[in-house]
Amino acid sequence: MTANERIAELVNPEYTKRIPSFVRGHAAKATCGVIERDFPEIYEVFNREEEPDADAKSQMSLIVNDIYREHMAKHGL
Repeated sequence: MTANERIAELVNPEYTKRIPSFVRGHAAKATCGVIERDFPEIYEVFNREEEPDADAKSQMSLIVNDIYREHMAKHGL
């Protein structure tokens, strides 16, 4: 499983439902790119082969959902 797939699993399903289906892939890829650029340490934890621990998942969940929340507000979703 890739880092992006692991991160996508942490996105609040309500956010995913509100994003039009034709841009969901772009939204996920762009969000992971932001995380990789701005939070390289936590991204690297998700990029390893072993499963991230609960603390790392909790931290990543906060990060990814905050990014989605900001972008959704920006686009009026």
